[in-house]
Amino acid sequence: MILIVTTKEHRYTHAALEREPALRVRVMSYDEMLVRSRPYRATYVFTDLDRLPAWRVHKAAIRYRELRAAGLRVLNDPARVAGRFGLLRGLHRSGFNNFNAFRLDELAGPPQWPVFLRMEGDHKAPVSGLLHNQDELERAIAESVEQGVPRGALLIIEYAAEPVRPGLYRRLSVFRVGERLLGYTCAHDDNWLVKYGQPGIAPAELYDEEHRFVATEVFGPAMLPVFELAGIEYGRVDFGLVGGRPQVYEINSNPHVQLRPKASPVEMRNRSTALFAERYIEAMAAIDSGRQSAPMSLKARSAAWRAGRAVRRLAGRS
Repeated sequence: MILIVTTKEHRYTHAALEREPALRVRVMSYDEMLVRSRPYRATYVFTDLDRLPAWRVHKAAIRYRELRAAGLRVLNDPARVAGRFGLLRGLHRSGFNNFNAFRLDELAGPPQWPVFLRMEGDHKAPVSGLLHNQDELERAIAESVEQGVPRGALLIIEYAAEPVRPGLYRRLSVFRVGERLLGYTCAHDDNWLVKYGQPGIAPAELYDEEHRFVATEVFGPAMLPVFELAGIEYGRVDFGLVGGRPQVYEINSNPHVQLRPKASPVEMRNRSTALFAERYIEAMAAIDSGRQSAPMSLKARSAAWRAGRAVRRLAGRS
């Protein structure tokens, strides 16, 4: 059994897996998971941590340690997972990313223009378009705050994108499922901000290349240190190629998984989707703790309680 823990509003991301006959997956909210006194004996996958307030992350981190002490496998330690800012700043400092990210109160000098504004903890579109100078940036900040965007959550992010063909942009992705790194299908768009992409917009040769990315998992080794830096053992990293080098934009710990989406008019895309689905199911089966989903034994629950008590004592809560 695999229990995917997410925010109540975003349970839909893995809902299709609950109907997948080859897997034993259940999606539960943090509200449900944290109040259960008798956790199931299963593999737990903690997701959506960037959408939780700090006090909730703390509670989830304590439960993570309780489950581990009881001998259960748990992916994504809430206390170690980096948010968007921490990941982007860390990747820039390490030399992996050429672009940087800033909080509003720390930008001492001009960044590399253009830039745009994003809200930390949000996976929707940026809150601004591309901004090319200080006046545009200050106006965009003021307008965002006026519209209700929390100033403390705003990030200034330097632009880093490059068209794969004239007027055509591509987003690449790699999934991590435990020890497996899986190449995923691309998204193509005629705009630098590639969110969902436009079906069938790319020429045939790019779908052939996409199939090679999925079949060979060529970017997996390059993305492993990114996942390690972020402290994420389950999730999807999104990146692009700029000057031939990967530039990472984010890691989504709660990606929307659709193993059987609507058929594409491009047959090679259908082949790539089917291959990813096959490998994803294999990877999920590999992290499954077994077919038993009964509540933990008294001995295991006692070990979990002692671990939680120790963590709470260190946090000054006992």
